[in-house]
Amino acid sequence: MGNHYETLGLSHKSNGPPLRSDEIRKAYRRTLLRWHPDKLPEGSADDRQDTKKPGRAAPFTVDHITTAYKTLSDPRAKLDYDRELALDREKDKADGAQLHVFHTGLDVVDLDDLDYDESSCTWSKSCRCGMQQGFMVTEEALSNETQSGELVTGCNGCSLWLKVLFAADEDPTKT
Repeated sequence: MGNHYETLGLSHKSNGPPLRSDEIRKAYRRTLLRWHPDKLPEGSADDRQDTKKPGRAAPFTVDHITTAYKTLSDPRAKLDYDRELALDREKDKADGAQLHVFHTGLDVVDLDDLDYDESSCTWSKSCRCGMQQGFMVTEEALSNETQSGELVTGCNGCSLWLKVLFAADEDPTKT
């Protein structure tokens, strides 16, 4: 099921002109007339709700259409809904780049907060579980995540996680 704008057949652009209340009302009436059970092609109401018969089931119920209209016609509810859509879009972008994983006990630090060992070219940080080098970060792991600028690594001694934020410096010798 799509969002409320799709339900009413309206286009939604966050940077576009705001929809007028008469546009929302016309879209509501048009959608309601199109998908109302009494207006669908012949057949009993049971047939129209049977998804096994192609072309019979309406994509939206009257309740979905009404909810979409009530949300988009109320300025405060529409503002909240638009914020929710924007957050969902941002989450979808992040999920498209990498699978969204929730880590219990996640701390966030900057790469500069970690201790650097020149001999092994690794960064480390002690964990609150007591392990001295619980979190280890290699140059290879960082280079794999240069586009996102963040790396999530687990503690070697417990179930805690560390998100390391960093920015890749461009090589000044390259032109």
